Amino acid sequence: QGSGVGCLGPASARLCNVGSTSLESVRGGSCQVRLAPRRARLERRAAGRHTMPYGTDGRSSESTPLLVGSRGPAERFGEDESARLQREESFKPAHMKHGKYSVRYVTSICSLFEFRGTAFASWSIWLHVLAYMLFSGTVGVLVFFSCRRPELIDTRRLAEPVVYSSFILGFMLVFHLSVALRRWWSLRLDTLGGLTAAVGDLTMLLATHFPQESCSDLKALVRRYCLASLELTFMQAQGTDGVLGGLVSHKLLTDDEKRKLEELVSKPQAMWVWIAGIFQRLAERGKLSSRLLNHLYGICSRGRAAVGRGQGAFAYLDTQVPFAYVHFLSVMVHLNSLAIAGKCGVVSAVALWNLQRSEEKGPISDMENAQVLLIQIVLVMGIPALYHAVLEEVAHLSDPFGDKPRDFQRRACHEAMRRECEALQMAGEHPPLEALQVTEEFEVREGDLVHDVIVLKAAQQSLLESA
Repeated sequence: QGSGVGCLGPASARLCNVGSTSLESVRGGSCQVRLAPRRARLERRAAGRHTMPYGTDGRSSESTPLLVGSRGPAERFGEDESARLQREESFKPAHMKHGKYSVRYVTSICSLFEFRGTAFASWSIWLHVLAYMLFSGTVGVLVFFSCRRPELIDTRRLAEPVVYSSFILGFMLVFHLSVALRRWWSLRLDTLGGLTAAVGDLTMLLATHFPQESCSDLKALVRRYCLASLELTFMQAQGTDGVLGGLVSHKLLTDDEKRKLEELVSKPQAMWVWIAGIFQRLAERGKLSSRLLNHLYGICSRGRAAVGRGQGAFAYLDTQVPFAYVHFLSVMVHLNSLAIAGKCGVVSAVALWNLQRSEEKGPISDMENAQVLLIQIVLVMGIPALYHAVLEEVAHLSDPFGDKPRDFQRRACHEAMRRECEALQMAGEHPPLEALQVTEEFEVREGDLVHDVIVLKAAQQSLLESA
């Protein structure tokens, strides 16, 4: 926890339970069912690719490592971590399991009795409300004991400016909250969504172009760098990316990679530079076509942009809403809350005075004065609580890369990305026999395919002129 990586993915120790038994019956070419020669050859080809390096081994029923060669990330979360995660889930409400909530529950009347995970769960809000109640009580006591005839105070005229200011301030707070929600959604869509899309595209291309067993180390390395980029994004947002020992202990980085990253500033972007460098060195050795290299460069650029400062997470985290605007809005909230508290104190003092004075000078309704007193208590608690809850929620939405339950679910994002990479790689390594058969039997005539043609107009023109 001290190194900032205590929130690496949830129960990541529980590896994918998809076995390789679908091809066990035909492994090595020993088919149990007599098939046509062409289909048998296709089965042998599919079975001969290799056994997947993760999941559950169908022959021994033992969990195999997630990353071939490192044996690290599969062992990141042992039984203690899994038990701890299960305990955390058990303490959550029934409608907020696995990072999601029940919309039906939240929109029902039960939401009035739910505080955990809501904007009203902050102690700061209720401390402010307590202060405003004390201020309101002080004003009420002063009016009650210092005024000879408090019933002559025109409470309607006193309430008019408070009502108008509350209406204008409420409109400003709604606009402020909508801006924060748009920024929050942009963080989710451009950063986590963009990073997940780039990792998925990269994994798909690697799974389809390199399904051989000899390429498992390459795919494992790229997958590890992608997961490390996600973790480093959260760590940089939290300001804990200066200590990378936790990532080394969890086998997401090696000691050499840790030393090189510690010298850099934008560590999540550096991971994508390393990924692009891997493909560039493969192309230099003739193991990657220039067209595929260009496409992989585009995916790496998208992944880097998602965690960069130009249009990714840190474009919003490093560029806050203008200080003068936030300060002005906060001052308005506090001044309006004090005005509400003062008005409620005066009106409450008048209501109390009317409750205890005689009816010699006119009839008095005790029920009406008790109702007024109760309404003032509700107003002095409710309106400041609502306004401060909006400010509290905006502050939270401005930086959702923390480790609180209301932040982006770091463990869930890590786990989802890991499982998605495993699924895509498994699909590429073990395609269905029907797909292999169709591609084997597919035939085209000469001229049916259109190839790319590059025409150098300038060179052609010069040749014509020279002729």
